[in-house]
Amino acid sequence: MQFNKLTSWMSETKSLEVQNKEILSWLNESGSITSRIKSFSDFKLKLLRDSPGEVDAAVDDLIISNYKENNIREVLLYSDEEPLIYAKSIIPLETIRLGLGVLGNLKENPLGDILFSNPEIKKEYMLFSKFELNKKIFYGRKGIYTVKGFPFSVCEIFLINDS
Repeated sequence: MQFNKLTSWMSETKSLEVQNKEILSWLNESGSITSRIKSFSDFKLKLLRDSPGEVDAAVDDLIISNYKENNIREVLLYSDEEPLIYAKSIIPLETIRLGLGVLGNLKENPLGDILFSNPEIKKEYMLFSKFELNKKIFYGRKGIYTVKGFPFSVCEIFLINDS
Protein backbone atom coordinates (compact mmCIF):
# COMPACT_ATOMS: atom_id res chain seq x y z
CA MET A 1 0.00 0.00 0.00
CA GLN A 2 1.42 3.35 -1.00
CA PHE A 3 0.04 6.09 1.23
CA ASN A 4 0.76 9.74 0.49
CA LYS A 5 1.90 11.52 3.67
CA LEU A 6 0.07 14.88 3.82
CA THR A 7 1.71 16.40 6.90
CA SER A 8 5.12 16.25 8.50
CA TRP A 9 5.47 14.01 11.55
CA MET A 10 4.13 15.81 14.63
CA SER A 11 4.65 15.11 18.31
CA GLU A 12 1.00 15.65 19.32
CA THR A 13 -2.32 14.48 17.89
CA LYS A 14 -3.97 17.85 18.52
CA SER A 15 -1.81 19.37 15.79
CA LEU A 16 -3.62 17.11 13.29
CA GLU A 17 -7.03 18.47 14.33
CA VAL A 18 -8.62 15.00 14.30
CA GLN A 19 -12.34 15.21 15.07
CA ASN A 20 -13.19 11.49 15.01
CA LYS A 21 -13.05 10.10 18.58
CA GLU A 22 -12.49 6.52 17.39
CA ILE A 23 -9.43 7.55 15.38
CA LEU A 24 -8.12 9.58 18.32
CA SER A 25 -8.48 6.59 20.65
CA TRP A 26 -6.36 4.47 18.30
CA LEU A 27 -3.74 7.20 17.83
CA ASN A 28 -3.43 7.63 21.60
CA GLU A 29 -3.48 3.92 22.48
CA SER A 30 -0.66 3.31 24.94
CA GLY A 31 -0.99 -0.46 25.07
CA SER A 32 -0.70 -3.19 22.48
CA ILE A 33 -2.78 -2.58 19.34
CA THR A 34 -2.87 -6.34 18.77
CA SER A 35 -4.25 -6.97 22.25
CA ARG A 36 -6.83 -4.24 21.79
CA ILE A 37 -8.11 -5.78 18.54
CA LYS A 38 -8.18 -9.25 20.13
CA SER A 39 -10.25 -7.86 23.03
CA PHE A 40 -13.27 -7.14 20.82
CA SER A 41 -12.93 -9.19 17.62
CA ASP A 42 -11.23 -12.00 15.76
CA PHE A 43 -7.66 -10.89 15.01
CA LYS A 44 -5.73 -11.86 11.89
CA LEU A 45 -2.37 -10.69 10.54
CA LYS A 46 -1.60 -10.71 6.83
CA LEU A 47 2.10 -10.43 6.00
CA LEU A 48 2.61 -8.22 2.94
CA ARG A 49 6.41 -7.93 3.00
CA ASP A 50 9.30 -8.97 5.21
CA SER A 51 12.60 -8.40 3.41
CA PRO A 52 15.63 -6.14 3.14
CA GLY A 53 14.84 -2.79 1.59
CA GLU A 54 15.67 0.86 1.09
CA VAL A 55 14.47 3.50 3.54
CA ASP A 56 12.91 6.65 2.08
CA ALA A 57 14.10 9.40 4.44
CA ALA A 58 11.27 11.72 3.36
CA VAL A 59 8.54 9.21 4.19
CA ASP A 60 10.16 7.10 6.84
CA ASP A 61 12.50 8.66 9.40
CA LEU A 62 15.96 10.08 9.61
CA ILE A 63 17.14 8.04 12.60
CA ILE A 64 16.58 4.77 10.80
CA SER A 65 17.86 6.11 7.46
CA ASN A 66 21.32 6.43 9.03
CA TYR A 67 21.57 2.63 8.80
CA LYS A 68 22.58 1.22 5.43
CA GLU A 69 20.91 -2.20 5.76
CA ASN A 70 17.32 -2.45 6.95
CA ASN A 71 14.58 -5.03 7.04
CA ILE A 72 11.19 -3.67 5.96
CA ARG A 73 8.12 -5.46 7.30
CA GLU A 74 4.62 -4.55 6.14
CA VAL A 75 1.46 -6.15 7.51
CA LEU A 76 -2.28 -5.69 7.61
CA LEU A 77 -4.03 -6.25 10.93
CA TYR A 78 -7.61 -7.45 10.60
CA SER A 79 -10.57 -7.17 12.91
CA ASP A 80 -13.32 -9.68 12.03
CA GLU A 81 -12.01 -10.10 8.46
CA GLU A 82 -11.88 -6.31 7.87
CA PRO A 83 -8.48 -4.60 7.47
CA LEU A 84 -8.13 -2.15 10.35
CA ILE A 85 -4.43 -1.23 10.42
CA TYR A 86 -1.61 -1.08 7.92
CA ALA A 87 1.72 -1.34 9.74
CA LYS A 88 5.25 -0.83 8.43
CA SER A 89 8.29 -1.62 10.56
CA ILE A 90 11.81 -0.59 9.67
CA ILE A 91 14.37 -2.61 11.54
CA PRO A 92 18.07 -2.03 10.84
CA LEU A 93 19.93 -5.33 10.40
CA GLU A 94 22.32 -4.09 13.09
CA THR A 95 19.36 -3.91 15.50
CA ILE A 96 18.46 -7.50 14.64
CA ARG A 97 22.07 -8.75 14.96
CA LEU A 98 23.08 -6.85 18.10
CA GLY A 99 19.78 -5.88 19.72
CA LEU A 100 17.17 -8.64 19.40
CA GLY A 101 17.37 -11.44 16.84
CA VAL A 102 13.69 -12.35 16.97
CA LEU A 103 12.89 -9.02 15.26
CA GLY A 104 14.28 -10.54 12.07
CA ASN A 105 12.22 -13.72 12.30
CA LEU A 106 8.66 -12.65 13.15
CA LYS A 107 6.97 -14.43 10.21
CA GLU A 108 3.18 -14.29 10.82
CA ASN A 109 3.56 -13.24 14.47
CA PRO A 110 2.54 -9.72 15.54
CA LEU A 111 5.40 -7.40 16.48
CA GLY A 112 3.12 -5.98 19.19
CA ASP A 113 3.42 -9.22 21.15
CA ILE A 114 7.16 -8.57 21.54
CA LEU A 115 6.96 -4.78 22.00
CA PHE A 116 4.93 -5.12 25.17
CA SER A 117 6.48 -8.27 26.63
CA ASN A 118 10.23 -7.67 26.30
CA PRO A 119 11.55 -5.30 29.00
CA GLU A 120 14.67 -4.54 26.91
CA ILE A 121 12.53 -2.72 24.33
CA LYS A 122 12.07 0.96 25.15
CA LYS A 123 9.64 3.34 23.45
CA GLU A 124 11.59 6.53 22.79
CA TYR A 125 8.80 8.65 21.32
CA MET A 126 5.66 8.66 19.18
CA LEU A 127 4.92 10.86 16.15
CA PHE A 128 1.66 11.44 14.25
CA SER A 129 0.72 12.29 10.66
CA LYS A 130 -2.15 12.50 8.17
CA PHE A 131 -2.19 10.32 5.04
CA GLU A 132 -4.15 9.99 1.83
CA LEU A 133 -4.90 6.89 -0.22
CA ASN A 134 -7.36 6.80 -3.12
CA LYS A 135 -8.65 10.28 -2.20
CA LYS A 136 -9.49 9.14 1.34
CA ILE A 137 -7.93 10.61 4.50
CA PHE A 138 -6.34 8.40 7.17
CA TYR A 139 -4.28 9.05 10.29
CA GLY A 140 -1.26 7.23 11.57
CA ARG A 141 1.47 7.18 14.12
CA LYS A 142 5.10 6.12 14.24
CA GLY A 143 6.80 4.78 17.32
CA ILE A 144 10.57 4.94 17.60
CA TYR A 145 11.88 2.14 19.81
CA THR A 146 15.27 0.92 20.94
CA VAL A 147 16.53 -2.43 22.13
CA LYS A 148 19.96 -2.46 23.77
CA GLY A 149 20.41 1.03 22.32
CA PHE A 150 19.68 0.00 18.70
CA PRO A 151 16.68 1.69 17.01
CA PHE A 152 13.72 0.51 14.98
CA SER A 153 10.44 2.12 13.98
CA VAL A 154 6.84 0.98 13.75
CA CYS A 155 4.38 3.02 11.68
CA GLU A 156 0.67 2.23 12.01
CA ILE A 157 -1.95 3.77 9.74
CA PHE A 158 -5.51 3.30 10.96
CA LEU A 159 -7.77 2.34 8.07
CA ILE A 160 -10.70 4.33 9.40
CA ASN A 161 -11.64 6.78 6.67
CA ASP A 162 -12.00 10.36 7.87
CA SER A 163 -13.04 12.09 4.65
